[in-house]
Amino acid sequence: MLNEPQRRADIRTTLQAAGYSVIQFEPAIGSTNDFRPDVIAFAADSHGNLIPRVAIEVKSGVAMKRPEFVLPALARSRELLGTTEHYAVIGDQWYRADRGLRSVERVPGPDPLDDTGVGSGFVTDLSLATSLLLDRLRAEAGDRRGRESTTTFPPADIMAETLLPGVETVSGDFVPVDHKVLWQARRQALVEFASGARSTSAHVSDSLIAQAVAHLIGSRLDGTVLDPFCGTGSFLWAALDRAVQIEGPVEFVGVEREPDLAELAGHIALSAPMPATVTCDDAFSTELPEAQAVVSAPPIGGRMQGERHSLLTGDQTSETELAALDACIRTLAPGGRAVLHLPIGVTFKRGVHERYRDFLSNECRVAALIGLPPGALEGTQIRSLLLVVDRDQPGDTFVAQLGADWRTQLEKDGAALQAALEHVDDSSRG
Repeated sequence: MLNEPQRRADIRTTLQAAGYSVIQFEPAIGSTNDFRPDVIAFAADSHGNLIPRVAIEVKSGVAMKRPEFVLPALARSRELLGTTEHYAVIGDQWYRADRGLRSVERVPGPDPLDDTGVGSGFVTDLSLATSLLLDRLRAEAGDRRGRESTTTFPPADIMAETLLPGVETVSGDFVPVDHKVLWQARRQALVEFASGARSTSAHVSDSLIAQAVAHLIGSRLDGTVLDPFCGTGSFLWAALDRAVQIEGPVEFVGVEREPDLAELAGHIALSAPMPATVTCDDAFSTELPEAQAVVSAPPIGGRMQGERHSLLTGDQTSETELAALDACIRTLAPGGRAVLHLPIGVTFKRGVHERYRDFLSNECRVAALIGLPPGALEGTQIRSLLLVVDRDQPGDTFVAQLGADWRTQLEKDGAALQAALEHVDDSSRG
């Protein structure tokens, strides 16, 4: 009897012989976590778009007496994916389901692709492209664990640009992907991959937080948008999405100290629909460009190595969080805005922190403080906040403390986000 890797290899070879070049085993289906089909094979439709065509359920040989028991699972695949051909592989025997998914019959294998479909085309479905990338990221991460690698992220070349936009799958096949879809898929796959591992989750931001930060930039989305501590670029890419919608003349600049992260973010930047660059550097020691908007979730905890950081207040600090806040404020152009995701401690710590808060209140406009519960700051269980600071005349501050429904409140049409936007971009002030 074939073991699992051998069984998969045999099914893949059989499907490839029938004309299918894009094959996935146990793919994730959107946000559905309770069902994964065993095998999905894709074919191009009349427009050249790759779509799910074949669903297969795979069972051990002990179930050969009643192959019909796979029909409910095949029906679920048809319901969720729109597949049109359905098979079961039980032991080494293939079965084909009828069109109504009421019965199965023994067949030598899958029907070859006919003139209505070809095995290759462009992926235009975001969930499929993301799933292909996520499979590759997880496979590479598994290989690295086996080699006892000290690098937490997979090689950056997984995200590298190719002459034809696409994804190299786990099996080594190359799948062409629409370039706009690939831009989104690279980001989503990286976030999903990182959020599933404690060692990498701190280097990405929750996609909803990133979108809220992009919206809170408000009317300042112009000129240069900078993230001095960009990680894999979550905040930059969310802001870029919004800039595409409003067709603003904006360029995006990321700085990241960790070489692996900078390389990953740099590859994603190359596929961006607007000018974007990411450099590997230390934001505390390099000269940062003046920016109309600064977005960031700076590193938390720990202390700076080497020299202490000189603050705008004249104080010095070795605390990373306060130094990062100061570095972000320094880069703002007159009238510019910083939207930052920070630990809640910046609002109540005494001493140098307290003097820095006084400085911001007197020299800038602290436009919004939105408190968030534990869990909103990736990789931690500490409370955090979204801080909006304008390099402008001091004024009133929008203050909110969100609870368990923080996700609902920060959605595009969420009550808290809309109230904050109304305040920070109030045209009547001044």
